[in-house]
Amino acid sequence: MSNPCIICVAITGSLPRKENNPAVPITVEEQIESTQAAFEAGATIAHCHVRNDDQTPSSDPEKFGRLLEGLNKHCPGMIVQLSTGGRSGAGESAVACCR
Repeated sequence: MSNPCIICVAITGSLPRKENNPAVPITVEEQIESTQAAFEAGATIAHCHVRNDDQTPSSDPEKFGRLLEGLNKHCPGMIVQLSTGGRSGAGESAVACCR
């Protein structure tokens, strides 16, 4: 008998930078690749932040759109939670959403 398990990954967090951990995925492309590897290993939920070019937290809808498009393509059926977190500077417009 097996017990079902839900694996949730948060591949970037909102703060770590490459100088903290060279493997942390910062660009949208790196995040798609890292999330796909977790998906193929059995993860079913991804909690995602996006970053600016200087690695700071971002609220850029275009970056979120590209990330979601890539995850839909490479991780079909994965639950994706997009989050601006509390550190993006978005203030009251901060958002978290799932698909």
